[in-house]
Amino acid sequence: MIPGLTAAAVAEVAERVRAELPGDEQAAFAGCLFMPEDEVLLCLFAGSADVIRAITERVGLRVERILTCAGIGWRTCNEQQIQPG
Repeated sequence: MIPGLTAAAVAEVAERVRAELPGDEQAAFAGCLFMPEDEVLLCLFAGSADVIRAITERVGLRVERILTCAGIGWRTCNEQQIQPG
């Protein structure tokens, strides 16, 4: 939980994360899932936990845990940005 988090603040975090990505393809950042009603932010990365933790520390993002996940049945949205509401 991140009390008081806003969509604008999440967008700023995403920009900072992208700026901190190593140029050697050790990690990739797909974006964030923000659930404002629950004050929850999930960030989706590809890479080792050590590299991801270093990136989040450099941008000041407090991370409770880094989990391995598998995307099953995901579809692309033709690269469209879907607006909330």
